[in-house]
Amino acid sequence: TNPTLTGSPLAITLTMPASDHNVQVVTEMRQVAADAWLEWVTDPSGTHDHRPGAPINTQYVYDSKFRQNTFLALKDYYAPIFGADATALAAAESGPLDEAYVGGGS
Repeated sequence: TNPTLTGSPLAITLTMPASDHNVQVVTEMRQVAADAWLEWVTDPSGTHDHRPGAPINTQYVYDSKFRQNTFLALKDYYAPIFGADATALAAAESGPLDEAYVGGGS
């Protein structure tokens, strides 16, 4: 499994010694990435809002398939690292399927 295929454009992978300083650096980097994402998502201009009609449905179809594939890839990737917790972690990271948005899958 290649985690770069399931990561967002803001995803990075680092390996470094465990130290208080390194934890602080990673925390600061994550905050910068989160702030950039939140600024984009909450842009009051409406530039990034969903458009009415077919584009929204097309996007949900794409997102759902991507999330399914991401879940399966992450579950396999996380299993040797996190054991029984791999399924829950993969579900949390891959996000809900479109059924979660509408309250059920019919």
